[in-house]
Amino acid sequence: MAASTPAKRAPRKAAASRTTPARKAVVPAGDGPAVVLDLDGLDKQQAFPKVKLPTKPFTFLLNGHVYELKDPRDADWKRVLELARNPFLLMRTSLVGAEDPVDNPTELETECARERLGLPSPPPAAGSDDAKREAKQYPDGIPVLLIDRLTAADLPTWKLNALFTNWHEHHKIDMSSSKGILSALLGTEE
Repeated sequence: MAASTPAKRAPRKAAASRTTPARKAVVPAGDGPAVVLDLDGLDKQQAFPKVKLPTKPFTFLLNGHVYELKDPRDADWKRVLELARNPFLLMRTSLVGAEDPVDNPTELETECARERLGLPSPPPAAGSDDAKREAKQYPDGIPVLLIDRLTAADLPTWKLNALFTNWHEHHKIDMSSSKGILSALLGTEE
């Protein structure tokens, strides 16, 4: 019997950003200051005029599954300091479909989901009060997500380093200047 190969996940298209319906710019009448920078109309290429931004998504294959990471500069500014200090959180924030459920999760993926949710591992004994509370909180079972699949994968540090290096190079982020990821996330390096 031939060994089955894990299903490959096709790269997802980046989710459309949530925007409010187009509205007319509120331009002060006569006595107010004129708009100097229109952030509503600014796109990334205009913000980085000297950088040739990639047109293809950054994807990688790990254990037969295809993952996609967005440009880390797309992170919301309110989380930048937190993300710069935590590479895992940066990757989770940038992982396209991180919150998508996975089919046929492994025991380790389920354990990672339990850890992410702050649930005890191993699970509480069947019929216990804790098990009943958990069943009430998660009537469809513990949600195992794509981020749990990535977290559960064996990944030596040298491969993780290659992943981060290639991810940043793909998005034209120069980490060799020693300015660090914070500068890259804020878009202050070129």
